Amino acid sequence: MTLLELEAKIKSLYDVFFEDMQIDKQTGIIEGTEKRFSGHPYIGINYLNSPVKVLFISLDTGKDERDDENTYHDFDSRRRVIEKAGLNYNPHIAGLYATALFILKNDLGEQSAWDSLWGNKDKYKIAKAIRSVSSLLPKDLIKYVAYQNRYLFVTVGRGSDPSHKDRGGGKDRKWINAKRESELLMDEIEALSPDIIVFQGTDGLWNCHVDELKKKYQVVLAYHPSCWQKGADKLQYIVDVIGPQLKL
Repeated sequence: MTLLELEAKIKSLYDVFFEDMQIDKQTGIIEGTEKRFSGHPYIGINYLNSPVKVLFISLDTGKDERDDENTYHDFDSRRRVIEKAGLNYNPHIAGLYATALFILKNDLGEQSAWDSLWGNKDKYKIAKAIRSVSSLLPKDLIKYVAYQNRYLFVTVGRGSDPSHKDRGGGKDRKWINAKRESELLMDEIEALSPDIIVFQGTDGLWNCHVDELKKKYQVVLAYHPSCWQKGADKLQYIVDVIGPQLKL
């Protein structure tokens, strides 16, 4: 399967989902509500060629929603948002990157990169640790993974607050149609066919069929990276909590 074929397969799932949920195909807004679909998943261009396919499933969409255009992300715009920062990541994507590096370091020959990052674990939190040794880290690593949120809807206009304070917390961590959204997630996972699924955040796991997924995939359950031992060494969380759940 090529990347374009995978995208077409996933898009077909969303086309049916849009019909079932009465979502406007231009704006992503659910008819009669103030909720807007946030977008298609991030699929790195090297995901299908990755020696270990890792799918991250997080919580809700943060500041990267397309509120200015009043629409939603397609595959390409999602890539631009996730990749545009280079290695200057926010705490969430920094945790995703570091976890991906830990998982893929052996297969991609990046043990020395992990060692360089690990060498700064006592000095900085993850995002700053990554920046401090950015010249020694693989710039395209994130292109080997896939990423999606399990809460797919945002409140229209929530970005009107310049401070973005209305984007945090649990405001948009809610199922609109729990059964249908769960079905979509399971179909999407099957299409992406990962080797490892990393759930970032424990909220809403009751609707993610984790026990069933564990029969087919390696499944990691972890807190959201922004909550990894606040004020403490976050890289240690990967080694102590995520590592033991993996068979690498």
